[in-house]
Amino acid sequence: MLEYVKHSKAIIPICYHRRLSTDPQDAGMANDTPLICEIVDLIHDGRGVGRPDGKTCFIDGALPGETVELRRHNQKRNYDEAHVLNIITASASRIAPQCKHFPRCGGCTLQHLDHGAQIAFKQQQLLDSLERAGLQPEIVLPALSAPQWGYRRRARLAVQRAKDGQIMVGFRNAGSRRIEPISQCAVLAQPLPDIVAALPGWMVNFPTGIRLSEVELLRADNAVAIAVEASRAPSAAELQRMLAELPLNDAQLWWKTEKQTAFVRLDGGDQPLTTALTDAIQLQVEPGQFVQINGEINRQMIDQVLDLVRTKESGTSAVAVDLFCGAGNFSLPLAGQFDRVIGIEGLADLVDTAQDNARRNAISNAEFMVSDLSSWAGMRKIKGNIDLVLLDPPRNGAAGVMPWIAKTKAAQVIYISCHPSTMVRDLKVLAEAGYKMTAAGVMDMFPHTAHIEAIALLEK
Repeated sequence: MLEYVKHSKAIIPICYHRRLSTDPQDAGMANDTPLICEIVDLIHDGRGVGRPDGKTCFIDGALPGETVELRRHNQKRNYDEAHVLNIITASASRIAPQCKHFPRCGGCTLQHLDHGAQIAFKQQQLLDSLERAGLQPEIVLPALSAPQWGYRRRARLAVQRAKDGQIMVGFRNAGSRRIEPISQCAVLAQPLPDIVAALPGWMVNFPTGIRLSEVELLRADNAVAIAVEASRAPSAAELQRMLAELPLNDAQLWWKTEKQTAFVRLDGGDQPLTTALTDAIQLQVEPGQFVQINGEINRQMIDQVLDLVRTKESGTSAVAVDLFCGAGNFSLPLAGQFDRVIGIEGLADLVDTAQDNARRNAISNAEFMVSDLSSWAGMRKIKGNIDLVLLDPPRNGAAGVMPWIAKTKAAQVIYISCHPSTMVRDLKVLAEAGYKMTAAGVMDMFPHTAHIEAIALLEK
């Protein structure tokens, strides 16, 4: 639905959508009666919170301070879900979304909220989560922020051939598996938006016997990669045609079939993809491997980590352990401030890449090992005193290794989080072991989304 809302600054067109429940128990429970309520808050996924009839309701497209007309589409025991029909009074922080696909594609959820207000929302979400757990940082770090558009250097797009033979490329609709075809994306770094627009015309010439599922775009500092995930690999003749018609002449072409675990480069080149961690350190990356999406924020984050670290006096040996180290994103910069850095990762191919990155950057005091980070049993191989433990776990956190971290009695622990609720759960283990939270803050890694990246420093 497209509505026009009178705003204090302009007449703003606002797009609304509804999230469809996949829970069979919710079927037939929608209430079509429009309601009016005030929005009092935002929740972690960017939906507004209201109580139109005394019951908590999460409302797509609504912002705090607004009065809206809504319609419920899911009713549950403890809360309802709804979407906006009309905005009666608009928030001063409401702006016109820049992307014509918002919010249908599901990639962004907060384009209708001023960027400064987005950052304030994320900072408050973090502080509220910490406070509820009884954790109070002595210092709230200034939020790390960078340009809000053109920041995303990697994207995974769904691909599907329609019944008429045309190719659909896009993100999944919010709340469903349906592909929303996109022709533009303002958050992608150049030249990725142009490639997105050209992909359907390139892929439509692929043999119909190749079933396409996803395509990953990766813009490194020195080159761009197009990585296709499909049912089979192309023949030599098919590959020749694909390369001749690439959306970007000098792009690298990578490919993965359903039976492969990693992408393989097909264009015949051997130049590795690299990104800068600092002015002196380059990281080699590949499609399919984890890479921080926002390069500018990643550099700021590394600088912030190095500023927070307290190294020992000269003449003593300082040791840092980097858990979930990936390809060395933090391990390699930390090697400049510690005598020994131990990077630990659960995936062997990432450990191999990290070791290669250390060699390429002539870093000899960083070592890497494979260990199951869902349990701390494998950490027993690390002997001696540890001064710093840094960890950057996935969304489900690091519950398995928290007892080991507490047992190390490391002077400092730096926790990088992409999901504050699991970070709070994990940090309570350290608080119970006598650690205090010296500092915490957010990083605006994903502008226009509700995703919150956070950093916390704890000290003995």
